[in-house]
Amino acid sequence: MRLPVAALAALSFSLTACAASTATVVSSSGPGIAAVQNAPAHGPQPRIAVQPFEFRSSEGSPGVGAGMADMLTDSLVNTGKFIVVERDRLKDLTAEQDLAESGRFKRDTVAPVGELEGAELLIRGSITSFEKECSGGSAIIVSAKEACIGINLRIVDVKTGRVVNATTVEATSANRGIGLVYTKSDLPIGLGAFSKTPMEKAIRNAIEAAVQHIAATKL
Repeated sequence: MRLPVAALAALSFSLTACAASTATVVSSSGPGIAAVQNAPAHGPQPRIAVQPFEFRSSEGSPGVGAGMADMLTDSLVNTGKFIVVERDRLKDLTAEQDLAESGRFKRDTVAPVGELEGAELLIRGSITSFEKECSGGSAIIVSAKEACIGINLRIVDVKTGRVVNATTVEATSANRGIGLVYTKSDLPIGLGAFSKTPMEKAIRNAIEAAVQHIAATKL
C-alpha cells in the first residue's frame, strides 16, 4: 500500500526526531560563553595558557602529551577560576582574523585584529612515568591490573620568565577522585587507545589532581 505524501513526510520527520534524540551531551560545564567574553582581561581571574606536555617516559607515545594538555585545558576552563587562552591552535584563530583583510566578508561579521589576549601564566608539563601495569607504590600487588602515571608541572610568569610554582603529580588507577572535572567526556585524540582501561582512570585522576593543585595555589 502506498502512503500519501503527507503521511510519508510525517513518518520521515518522526524517524528523524527519534534519531536526533539519541544524541546527548555527556559533559558540559564551565562559566559559559557570555561570562567568559565579559570577564575583564585584568580582573581577578589570571589569564592562563597550557602548552602541550613533553613526553619523557620510556613507555607510551608522544601523542599522550598533547592529549593530556587538552584535558588539562578543558578542566581549567570548567573550574571557572581562570581565563584560559588558546595557544595550541593559535594559527587557526589568526587565520580566521586574517579573513577580515581579504575584503570578501562583511566587516561587521569578522573578528577584529588586535584583540587577542596574552597569557599571564604559562603551564608547562612533562610526563615522566607512564606504566600500564605497576604496583602503585603498594607492597601488595592486587589481582586487578593497576596503571601509574607521573607528571611534572611548572607554572611560569610570562612577564618575567620566573617559575612561580612547580610540583609533581603522581596518580594510579586505584586513586579515588571526587569527580570535580573532566569525568564524563571521551578521551581526546592521542589517548583513545587507553579508553576503558586502568590507564584511563590513572590519566583522569592525574588531571584532576593537577587542576586541584593549580586552583589551590591562588595565583
